[in-house]
Amino acid sequence: MSRTRALALITLAATVTWGCAKDSTSPSSLVNDQQVTADEAASSGDAIATDVTTMLGNEGFAALPAPGLSFDLFGVRNDSIVYARTRTCYDGNGAEVANCTPMASVRSIVVHVSFYGAHTGPFLTVGLHRTRDWTITRNFEGQTEVSRTHDGVGASHDTTVATGGLSSGITRTHQVSAVDSAIAVTFDLPHATNPWPVSGKMVRRVSAHVEFQSATTQTTRDYTKRVEVDFPADAQGNVTLLIDDQTCTLNLVTHTVSGCH
Repeated sequence: MSRTRALALITLAATVTWGCAKDSTSPSSLVNDQQVTADEAASSGDAIATDVTTMLGNEGFAALPAPGLSFDLFGVRNDSIVYARTRTCYDGNGAEVANCTPMASVRSIVVHVSFYGAHTGPFLTVGLHRTRDWTITRNFEGQTEVSRTHDGVGASHDTTVATGGLSSGITRTHQVSAVDSAIAVTFDLPHATNPWPVSGKMVRRVSAHVEFQSATTQTTRDYTKRVEVDFPADAQGNVTLLIDDQTCTLNLVTHTVSGCH
């Protein structure tokens, strides 16, 4: 082999070796299933806590006596969300009550709500587009309304961008489609002394496409998750959140998920 050809081959080998070393991150190394679950627990917990607030907003929109409290008044969120609602009222026999008047004759209210916008939190930014069709049932003992029950389904199309956590330095962009169910979520009255649901559950069934992005490499993955929140909440607004085989705690005031095990 000529000296010139040998030098050329050595130079080529060195170039290839250096090129591989420059980006040693493989696409598969970006994928962290534990982080995906943590991201989805955080974003679904936030969505469910937002739904609880939205239920109370529905009561206020329906002009029910003793309307719900807005947990966002606690000032713990950075939100820009726009709501649009319509309502249809029914009496105890299922007949429509025109213009929901008189309210004393109304026993259930169907509220269609759509909302969109964005909010940010620690290591999490969410762009949301959601609709909900929920029925509020007024529960009486004699002539006194003692509780309200919320039932129904909805759809979500969200984009969640997550950073930090177990995969610090890797951005995870989740494109989420979800079916959201409220099952007998009941608030005792008055809300002033009963701000949290006392029974029922909320279920979020998620199908998502996630892109992992580092400084030099990216890859994608599809996943499905089932997230369930069970009431009642404790005095601080903490509830149990279940995702896959993990049990976590969701705080309805801060919308944060913690203590997963």
